[in-house]
Amino acid sequence: MTNEVNSSAQAFALLQPHFNSFSEEVWVIALNSHLQVIGLEMIFRGTVDQCLIHPRDIFRYLISRNASSFILAHNHPSSEILPSDQDLILTRKIYSAGVLLQIPMQDHVIFSNEKYFSMADHGHFKTWKKKLRANSYY
Repeated sequence: MTNEVNSSAQAFALLQPHFNSFSEEVWVIALNSHLQVIGLEMIFRGTVDQCLIHPRDIFRYLISRNASSFILAHNHPSSEILPSDQDLILTRKIYSAGVLLQIPMQDHVIFSNEKYFSMADHGHFKTWKKKLRANSYY
């Protein structure tokens, strides 16, 4: 794989063919230092409205692929693409872990069959980065 992914629209185009309308799935796009795709993997599959996920499994995969950064994504079978409070809490934890491990998360895309929501495009990552700096995490 050598597709370059440097926007949420490109990530969505890569993920859209994998949409599952029956259960939530969490996907990871592993990127090299040039934002080229070096791996695409479904890490978790849940039920129609939830998916249990643990950051260690995401980072295990990223380290095995020698990723420089990554995009996290999950589908919402309901087609409601706005993040839930739980989505935001978990994403912030994974974002912080990525900073600590120096494998930064470029985006978290929530997608349906026809549309997507990008947490990076909506400013969540900028807010978290400021808070991490204020708390001297890096």
